[in-house]
Amino acid sequence: MIARGGAAAFSLAVVAAVGIAAITALRGRIGAPSAGSAQASADSDAPTREDSTSSESMNAPPGNPSAQTSDANATASRRVAVSGTAAPTVAPLVPVGRTTLRDTMVAERAGDTVRVNFDLLMTRTRRPDKFEAIVRSTLPQVYGATADSALRALPFGAVARAGDLITLLPERGFHIPLAGGRTIGVWPVTREGRDGPLVVAYRAIASR
Repeated sequence: MIARGGAAAFSLAVVAAVGIAAITALRGRIGAPSAGSAQASADSDAPTREDSTSSESMNAPPGNPSAQTSDANATASRRVAVSGTAAPTVAPLVPVGRTTLRDTMVAERAGDTVRVNFDLLMTRTRRPDKFEAIVRSTLPQVYGATADSALRALPFGAVARAGDLITLLPERGFHIPLAGGRTIGVWPVTREGRDGPLVVAYRAIASR
């Protein structure tokens, strides 16, 4: 009886051990992920190349708009400086002081102002056409080729059309247009004569 009881207990112990081992193995198989599942999980967690590039682009610091604008303005300024043409400078050719011109006329320069004197019997006048002829012959001697070209382009009779030679033009003057938007302003100078005022000189100033 004792021997049979011991064999039965041993058999039950063996069955219990086998059952526990089977249950443990089953639990381990259920809890551990398969190789495919682990690879799929790793693939889903790893960022793609496009996502990484996109993230870097979004996180990159933006450019400085002020610096870009400044560079563009500097480039445009350089282009203008290279392609633009400056207007020619107009200045008297006669030196400061007194200079004798052709036809016994005299130029007196003080700074930028030149006075051309012709207070002689055959040259002083009240006639606009005679005064215009004097200006056309003497102004190129004062300002050179620039004045000569401007006077050639000026229609004859321009002085008479500009206003009265004795009363208006000595105060208002008239302006001869030059290239580049500059002008040479001319003002007749008068003095009293035996029969009324006479034009005996003119002042000329070139605009800057």
